[in-house]
Amino acid sequence: MTDYAPLRDLFTEAGYGFVEPPILHDADVFVELAGEDLRRRLFLTQAADGAEMALRPDYTIPVCLHHLATGPARRRAGYAYLGPVFRQRRDEASEFVQAGVESLGRTDRVAADADTLALALAAVDSLGVRKPTVRIGDAALFAAALAGLDLSAPWQKRLARTFGDTERLKTQIARAARGVPQRQAATSRAAARRKAAEMLAATGLGTIGGRSADEIAARTVEKAALAEGIGARPARILGRFLDVSGPAVPALKELRALLRRSRIDAEKALDGFEARLAAFEARGIALDRLTFAADFGRRLDYYTGFVFEMHAPRGARPIVGGGRYDRLVALIGDGGSVPAVGFAIWLDRIGAGR
Repeated sequence: MTDYAPLRDLFTEAGYGFVEPPILHDADVFVELAGEDLRRRLFLTQAADGAEMALRPDYTIPVCLHHLATGPARRRAGYAYLGPVFRQRRDEASEFVQAGVESLGRTDRVAADADTLALALAAVDSLGVRKPTVRIGDAALFAAALAGLDLSAPWQKRLARTFGDTERLKTQIARAARGVPQRQAATSRAAARRKAAEMLAATGLGTIGGRSADEIAARTVEKAALAEGIGARPARILGRFLDVSGPAVPALKELRALLRRSRIDAEKALDGFEARLAAFEARGIALDRLTFAADFGRRLDYYTGFVFEMHAPRGARPIVGGGRYDRLVALIGDGGSVPAVGFAIWLDRIGAGR
């Protein structure tokens, strides 16, 4: 049996207290936050009252639920875990052991990100993985690029939600390039509502398919905006943005030059990325160990910024995944946005890739 005592000691000395949330949870919390893609990988059962329940597929959401249940949402707290999770996986066991940490409530986000990456590197070293490859990304940079292109709200929402699935995202951008944005001439909300109201009056119905005139109008405007596309120039800029990859420092310079040439004001996000690199160096992390990929993100709505993953030298699958998820607590509770960052280690993959 593997001895995880050094890992436990490492997390404890770093200020994280171990918790063990319930294994069984309401399935809706995972599906609503992680999407239908996760549903296909959940192990589901039904409670006596008919509620759909799921074995936990990871620890992040259960730990955040524990945080909300045990005190004020905005308090600073650090949690560690080590235990079984359950997720259907191709060519791998569906019950496996994960370890990791979740840091909530730290408002010094740059320092918290750097501390998290440093702890993850120390954790895999304690497990015998020497010189893992480390890939980093930043969802905030992509969000800044989208905002600077002044796209319609439906397209901003669609592209932001697809970020992290590079193949699908590039396909969407290619299709959107064929349209010519004419937002001033697009169907207005007021005009769409008038048409919807007239349609409802003609049928004598108060709703159609359970939707009111306002809801029908909103959907009409959204469909019109999506049909228009985003145009060739925004598509070209986004394509070039997503292609930026390589050592972190040169990649940052390339991104800064691209966005400035494109007259996109992303200085705040770029400066934040640069400050994070400086914090990494201050903690002894060699920047030439980090590979940046502008298209790297998590396919989850609650991730908001820095993300990373690690591979063992000969491993095909990641052994560590982590990042910043400031939206999560707000999505599952009433505490509003809470700064949060953490990582998980797939312990069953450690031995295979060393």
